[in-house]
Amino acid sequence: MNYLRIFIVILILLLLSFVLHYVVFVRGYNQGYTYESISDSLFIVGVIGFFPAFMAQMGSYKLFYGFQYALRSFMSTDFRRKYANISDYLVDKKANTKTSLYYEFLISAGMLLIAAGILAMLWGREL
Repeated sequence: MNYLRIFIVILILLLLSFVLHYVVFVRGYNQGYTYESISDSLFIVGVIGFFPAFMAQMGSYKLFYGFQYALRSFMSTDFRRKYANISDYLVDKKANTKTSLYYEFLISAGMLLIAAGILAMLWGREL
């Protein structure tokens, strides 16, 4: 786990949240900066970052290997010759793609969700 990378990812997510807040709440609804609007923008960016990182960390992308094998073997004869069975294809795909990047992204997006939850408790107050 690289703390510098977590810091960089948090900064990128905060920048995305700021851009989203400006486009939607300031320009779109003329709402300005309130705890509610900042909480909403942090929550949107946090959820969009958290769930894909969670799915990647859990390895749910492996669910689609069967679909990839079926489609590619249907479309290509070279692929069928190279991988006669799905087990051969899975052995070739066995390369470990899990890195700490997913974990760091998961932590960063989780921190944004926690900040959004804290700011959501302050609704009705002005900055």
